[in-house]
This record gives sequence, C-alpha cells and structure tokens, in this order.
Amino acid sequence: MTQEENICHTCKNDPAQRDDCRCTRDGKNCINTHFTLALVAVIFSCAGGFFSIAIALAALILSLRAQDLIKNDLLEEAKSMAFWSALFSWLTILIAILPIIAVFFFGGAILAALGAILAAA
Repeated sequence: MTQEENICHTCKNDPAQRDDCRCTRDGKNCINTHFTLALVAVIFSCAGGFFSIAIALAALILSLRAQDLIKNDLLEEAKSMAFWSALFSWLTILIAILPIIAVFFFGGAILAALGAILAAA
C-alpha cells in the first residue's frame, strides 16, 4: 500500500487538507483532540458559574496544543494532551451541572433549610 492509498478518503480530494489528515483507513493515527468538547466546557463554565472557567480554558489550551502536536507528527504527546483535554472538559461540565442537579433533587430540602434558618433569626 502506498502513502497515497493510506490517506483517508476525505483528504484525497483536496490537496490543501492532505497535510492535516493523518488518519488512515484502518483507524490508526486518528486522534480526537476534543476541541468541540472543550468549547462546550467553556460555554458551560461561563453559564453555570465562573469558578470553573480556569479548568475549561486549560482544556481548550490542551486541545489546541494537541492539534499543534499532530501537525508536527508528535502523536504520542498529542494523545496525552488530548486525554487531559477531555478529562478537564468533562470535569468542567460536571462542576457546572452539579449545582443544577442538586437543586433539582434536593431543592425542597434546601428551601426548607433556608426557611428554618430565616425563622430562627
């Protein structure tokens, strides 16, 4: 199999994309940098609470770093950066959604506790 046959079918048609396409037909060298997940994490952190923005920005930076490493053919380092990007992204989303889940399940108890505190004052 030549190098031309080894390039994925979406990059064969456009020579400009051929440099960025490292994914082969058998699935080797396909690295998901989790860029979209990092962007969703940034949006959730801005909407859900500002205390997790730093983690979301770290995920975004790691995702961009993974893309840069893929372009430089440093695939092992890119896999590591992509893993940490995904971990920080999911952690940010969890931190942003956790208060919403807590209010949904324990909203009555939270309001009762606040009412008791106000009544005692």
